[in-house]
Amino acid sequence: MTSGNRVQQFEAAIGKGKDASFEEFRREVRNAYMDRTRQVYFIWKKLKEIYPEVDADRVVREASWDFGVYQGRKIAAKAGRDDLGPTEVLLGQTSKGGMAVFDQEIMEVGDHRAIKIFHSCPHVDALKELGATPAEITHFCRDILSACDFGICQPFHNVEIQFPTTVADHTGHGCQMIITRRRPEDANA
Repeated sequence: MTSGNRVQQFEAAIGKGKDASFEEFRREVRNAYMDRTRQVYFIWKKLKEIYPEVDADRVVREASWDFGVYQGRKIAAKAGRDDLGPTEVLLGQTSKGGMAVFDQEIMEVGDHRAIKIFHSCPHVDALKELGATPAEITHFCRDILSACDFGICQPFHNVEIQFPTTVADHTGHGCQMIITRRRPEDANA
């Protein structure tokens, strides 16, 4: 078999150039999220191993925050303004891929509050696969990776975000993302 034939067979096997079914799309996006989590987890673990004097939690949390702020600024740029309300911020950070992979359900949109539930989490699934303990998963999600979501809201002085429950809490509840409009006196703080 020639090199060209092997390449053609491989490309045919992966469906290169063909439209993906929704399930194929969901699977590939989920794998990409899980790979990102695995990479960040390995960086975090290696920082702790090689540089124990460095606060690995802080390094990765602040990098997650910066990534979130970057994403939030993209939402603001797309909207052409940074005075978005809860619904606009929640919908701005929601995508077809995210809805499919996290099994997201938008529960409420309004002028003062927007809520969505993540019924599953590829971050948690990746961490479980890597052998992380339940406590480590909770810590990694709540104290490190979630900084991204809080960072997304940073460019928008009108809103704040909270997660009363997460998949990583191991209570059987999904991640409940609540974005609320700040009171005017708090918006400038």
